[in-house]
Amino acid sequence: MIRSPDLDSFVCCAVCSKIIPPPPSNATFDRIREYKPFRTRYYTHRDILEIGADIQEEQHKKKEAEIQERIEKMKAELWSQAERHKEDAVDKALREAAANHGAFVQDLKQKLRKELREEVRKAKAEMQQYMENEQKREAEAAEQRVAHRLQCALMECAREKMQAVAEARKQEREAALKEAARQHRKHLEQLKEESTFAEELYHKTVEQLNKEKCHEINIALSIKQKENQLETQKQLKEAEALHLDELEKVMVMLKAAEEQVKTLEQKLEIMTDWKDSLETEIQATRQAFQKYIDATFPNLSPGQADFILPFREAFKQKDTPEEAQ
Repeated sequence: MIRSPDLDSFVCCAVCSKIIPPPPSNATFDRIREYKPFRTRYYTHRDILEIGADIQEEQHKKKEAEIQERIEKMKAELWSQAERHKEDAVDKALREAAANHGAFVQDLKQKLRKELREEVRKAKAEMQQYMENEQKREAEAAEQRVAHRLQCALMECAREKMQAVAEARKQEREAALKEAARQHRKHLEQLKEESTFAEELYHKTVEQLNKEKCHEINIALSIKQKENQLETQKQLKEAEALHLDELEKVMVMLKAAEEQVKTLEQKLEIMTDWKDSLETEIQATRQAFQKYIDATFPNLSPGQADFILPFREAFKQKDTPEEAQ
């Protein structure tokens, strides 16, 4: 709702109660009233914001147009001022160039005169130097020709000297070869004689060594035989002593065995006597029991009482090992 009748400020809508500032101009607000002159209070918040945005955009475009127009005016003024300054600078430069041209020409003439004089002096000096160099080259060429002739003569002398030296060396080489051949033949003859003598000496030495070796072998063999004989005697003595010890041990064992046999024989005799006495007692007991059966059961036929007193064979003594032998 609108709070102020002069339209300085008004409320956006009944929902947000936001106070909206007045429009920028009366013409803009007239457009709003022309759009809805009797229903301003019923504008929505969105419609009002869109209208404000349109108004601001239009104002922004107007300001940009004004700024662009001012820029164009400033450019035109600047270009006009630049043209004026340019014309003034050109006139000033032409005047200064005309004033300085005369002085420059005079200075240039003086410099050219100095340079010409310097060039003439340099040319004379170069000609003088050239003449001196030519004289030096002629003198050097003459010296080189003389040196070349001298070198050729020296080379010829050296060549002849080398030929003479080569000839002398050839003769010396031939003489040396002949002498070497003679020495070689002589050396071969000496080698043959020495080889013959060495072969004879070798045979003699081998025979002497064989004799000495045989003698040494015989001595070693005799020594070895003596050592073997002594060793054999020593082993025989040791074997005899060992045999005696073993014999003594066997005799002791034999005596112990004989004593044990005697003891066993005595025990056997005792047991035999005891067995005989037992056998006699058993026979007497059987006879007494048989008499008792006969007296108690006289009507029994022979053999009916065998279950009471079964038949028993008499004990027979087996032969001892000594009796068997």
